[in-house]
Amino acid sequence: MKVSIEVTTDELEDMGCDSVEELAARLREQLDTGVVGDAGEAGSDWLVSYELTAKLGS
Repeated sequence: MKVSIEVTTDELEDMGCDSVEELAARLREQLDTGVVGDAGEAGSDWLVSYELTAKLGS
């Protein structure tokens, strides 16, 4: 599965990130370990492997 994120510098700033790499790391952490299901399961419990790409847009 491919997950692609495009953000602006303003959006990065609003999220408290200094770079798209920092945002990508935060998103990976949320996808892998954050609670995402009603039963309390984390993404690593049910999510297929993924490739996450974050890039700076306009």
